[in-house]
Amino acid sequence: MQKILAIDDKMDNLATLSALLKNLMPGCAVITAQSGMEGIEKARAELPDAILLDVNMPEMNGFETCRRLMSDERTKHIPAIMITAIKTDQQRRSKGLDIGANAFLAKPIDEDELFSQLQVALRIKKAEDALREERKSLERTVQERTAALRQSEEKYREIIENMQEGYHEVDIKGNFTFFNESMCKIMGYEREELLGMNNRQYADEENTRKVYQVYNRVYQTGESAKNFEWQIIRKDGDRRDIDVSISLIKDTDGHPTGFRGIVRDITDRKRAEEKLKNTLESLRKAVNTTIQVMVSAVETRDPYTAGHQMRSTDLARAIAVEMGIQQEKIDGICMAGSIHDIGKLSIPAEILSKPTELSEIEYLLIKEHSLRGYEILKDVESPWPLAEIVLQHHERLDGSGYPRGLKGEEILMEARILAVADVVESMASHRPYRAGLGIDTSLEEIEKNRGILYDEAVVDTCLRLFREKGFQLAGI
Repeated sequence: MQKILAIDDKMDNLATLSALLKNLMPGCAVITAQSGMEGIEKARAELPDAILLDVNMPEMNGFETCRRLMSDERTKHIPAIMITAIKTDQQRRSKGLDIGANAFLAKPIDEDELFSQLQVALRIKKAEDALREERKSLERTVQERTAALRQSEEKYREIIENMQEGYHEVDIKGNFTFFNESMCKIMGYEREELLGMNNRQYADEENTRKVYQVYNRVYQTGESAKNFEWQIIRKDGDRRDIDVSISLIKDTDGHPTGFRGIVRDITDRKRAEEKLKNTLESLRKAVNTTIQVMVSAVETRDPYTAGHQMRSTDLARAIAVEMGIQQEKIDGICMAGSIHDIGKLSIPAEILSKPTELSEIEYLLIKEHSLRGYEILKDVESPWPLAEIVLQHHERLDGSGYPRGLKGEEILMEARILAVADVVESMASHRPYRAGLGIDTSLEEIEKNRGILYDEAVVDTCLRLFREKGFQLAGI
């Protein structure tokens, strides 16, 4: 069971946050603390999976609390998400991230964003825990084997020769002085050939430079280097990826005499990772193809709006880029935009193509398409909130939109951008019951309702694209 520690000086905030967490993550245990010091003590005692802490608290604020948590050996690996009711500027956000916070959220808390940040933080923690365990295991192996080496030279050589990993020792200049049989197999050389060989003889220029930098750092600091990767060239010309951990060898007077290291051939793992990457890329292309099929299905049933989704997407993308939106969100806007009218698949074709004005009942059926689209997409695995963007693209800032009547910040920024693009394209384009109204009329609509129905920043950006930067909708 996952444990989440919530730190806030106000009990009502803790109660609200606890209820929200249990709704987002059923089965999780929520631990609460009403001060930074109490939170630190509970973090040390409970070792939660993640910490949510308020920035503005008396005595010890969130920044100091986070700093202490991140400097404590017991708690520094626990992901922390800071929450503030004060408008967050870049300086405060940077301060929090520099201290060690994983994310910075503003109140009121967006459930989707909180859930997303928690999931990311928990996945990162799980991966880091696994990596630390792997490194601890390797360190224990090195320590155990080093202790055994001190007991007797015979036992030392027996252990080394039976290791599956490659073990080697080199002098200060990087020439092999000792190695085990596994090292020979990894390098592809006979023992007589490998003895005295320098790394410049089995690595290209780039990898030789990388090796020199690591060995030099170990020599200068005396600190071991663990799990650094580079590439060797075997005798047969095959390139192999290896994972190396090295430490300094010193004489009885403490003077450096060389280096010892453990090597693992990770070529198969690297190739498997590359294969997985290619597989994921193929899947991404398959998803895009599926999306295009869905787009075609919608436009086949509603020929008068053929191209509407893609033109709206092109405009939404241009607005998002001009606003400086993160590329990941832009990708989500484009994906959602290309299928934002997918819910029209559930609407009778004769209504979609009706050449006269719609009746009230027919208009109500048309309005159902955003909800129907949500139902189609809600179970689709995606890094973006596609279903929510599709659901919200007809919501309006003043709450007059549909289907939920959301207001202001309750509406995703992606949906606010798509809403403006959708209105501009729809008004400018031809419809069965009217001719296209043109770009000028469309822009007048969003300008007139700037800050009322449509997001101000989005409207300003859209107007600038058309009036100053010459943006045009294809085919209009």
